[in-house]
Amino acid sequence: MQLYKGKTWEIIFADYSQEFIGYSIISSNKETLSDLTNEDWIELGILEKELERVCKKLFKATMFNFVCLMNNAYRDNEKPHVHFHFIPRYKNKFVIFDKPYSDKHFGYNFYKWDLNKFKKQKDIFSKEEKLAIFNMLKEEFKTNNL
Repeated sequence: MQLYKGKTWEIIFADYSQEFIGYSIISSNKETLSDLTNEDWIELGILEKELERVCKKLFKATMFNFVCLMNNAYRDNEKPHVHFHFIPRYKNKFVIFDKPYSDKHFGYNFYKWDLNKFKKQKDIFSKEEKLAIFNMLKEEFKTNNL
């Protein structure tokens, strides 16, 4: 689900997985980090900062993991493209859609637990709830600074 589309970057809300509420992918049309222009880096910084603001305001996110790995494209012989995973992290438990939510592995690398099906944090949201989260983000997300 597209949250934003610009010249170089787009933000895709990861509706397939909301283990961490607000989890999104900031994706570009560039193949390597060194292909990014100074303007691309500036826009990326503005987008990441805006996602932080939105997730703090809506969901009281504590901090954020922001990672660029790109391993899978090379492993799977696909054409790589620069993209960053934006993962809000939550120290405090809270209730959303009448469901208790907690970041089970707060303070730890989210990916470490993702690889273990027994310790993985579960995605507790229905398709309708994920759409509601997306709509909350979309309504609050501002592109004035771009």
